[in-house]
This record gives sequence, structure tokens and C-alpha cells, in this order.
Amino acid sequence: MTAEIVGGDDDYIKAKLLRAAEEEFIENPEGGVQMEAIAKRAGVSRATAFRRLGSISEVVVQVALRRSQRHIAAVKELMAAETGALAKIEAALIYTARELPTDASIAALIAQHSTAANDPRVHEQAVGAMGEVVREGQLTGEIRTDVGVDDLVNFLVEQTYLAAESVDRSEANVRKRFRTFVVPAIEARDGPGGELLARARELQQAMASAMAAAQELTELMEKGQGDDNQ
Repeated sequence: MTAEIVGGDDDYIKAKLLRAAEEEFIENPEGGVQMEAIAKRAGVSRATAFRRLGSISEVVVQVALRRSQRHIAAVKELMAAETGALAKIEAALIYTARELPTDASIAALIAQHSTAANDPRVHEQAVGAMGEVVREGQLTGEIRTDVGVDDLVNFLVEQTYLAAESVDRSEANVRKRFRTFVVPAIEARDGPGGELLARARELQQAMASAMAAAQELTELMEKGQGDDNQ
């Protein structure tokens, strides 16, 4: 039997429930968090938990938003170390694909694609994290301007979810996904400098691939010479 918290305002009880929910997600990384367990941990009845928090889907959103603050701080720090909007976004995608699935509440939110995509709080947080970089890219001619910042951020959030749900979340695979699918969708090809920037990036990628192939060939030749000398 749960010993109900007596008195206290709604904000206090809700905050206590959210802390309890966060602890439940931490202790149950595979998911399956139930409102009954949250209520018990918070010291309130199941009815009170539902009344204060709503559905379990709403709990997922609220806890994920709380938990994502530290990830946003880390992403902003990584982006600050990069030059150029596309490089900043790539760094953010690599980090989020690797780290977000390790947080049970955020992984649960990602699994709720429709809820996450349509929740204005999720969108607001995403714009807070990426909006400035997207605007910077539009001003410098890196990112297309015929699509608004809100829509571009929504697209990047969708790509983040897809990358986070991928079986292969390695840096190499996320980087390949970004350069193959994301960059062509958001880069500026029209207007001053857009086409030149796009061609420069394509050349840079081609050179990187050529260098990687040359390195691999060199290693194979060295290995072959080593075998011949034995």
C-alpha cells in the first residue's frame, strides 16, 4: 500500500513524480516503465500519478526532455569546435547517434516517432539546439534558404532518430549517412557560392575516399612484401 503524500502543491508533486520516473528509466534501461512503479517510488497513489502526469507516453516525453539537456550541452560544445554549419551538424549527428540510444527515456521517445515528431516541446528544444547553426549556414550560403529553419530542424531531428535506430551507429557509418543523404537535402546549390561550395565538398569527399583507398593498398602491399620475405 502506498503512503500518499499529503499536502504540497501540484508543482512539487509533479516534480517528485518526474524524478521518480527518471530513476525508473535509469534502473530499467530495457524499457517497460510502468506508472504504478513511478507512483510507488514517488510515494503517491497510481491515480495521483496519472492525474499529474497523464499517460505513460507523456511521461516519456517529459523525462526525455529533462534528460536531453546534458546532451544538448555536449552537442553545442562539439559544434563550437567545428568550422562551418555542415561540419557542425555532422558532429552533432555523430554524437547523438552514438549517445541518445544509451539513454532509456530518450530511446523510448525516439521509438514514439509520431509523438516525438508532433510534440511542440520536442521541436522547441531541437530548434534551441540546432536553430542557430542552421541560420548561420543560411547566412553563409552553406544551407538552402528556400526552406525555413523550423522545417530544416524537423528534418534533422528525423535524420537523428533514423541514425540512432540504425544497427551500425559507428562514426564512419553516421558520417557516410550524413554526407550521402543529409547534405544533398539541406545544402545550398543555388545563389552566390552555393554550387561552388557543393562542388568543393564533393571534391573533398572524393579526395578522402582516394586517400583511404591508397592507404589500404599501401598496407596490402606492405603485408605482401612481408609475407614474401618470410
